[in-house]
Amino acid sequence: MEKAKDMYQRKVRFPEDVKRAIERNGEEECRQFNTELIYQLRKVYGLAGEKSAQA
Repeated sequence: MEKAKDMYQRKVRFPEDVKRAIERNGEEECRQFNTELIYQLRKVYGLAGEKSAQA
């Protein structure tokens, strides 16, 4: 239960206007956003040059 609570508290909360923009722009924009977000996180953590472990 504690782990679930901790994970919930860490989740990213988007403002309503951002959520509506994501919904309006559809699936293609969401995929592009997710790809960019993953790239930026890898860059921040020094993983930008590594291949995905899921490949």
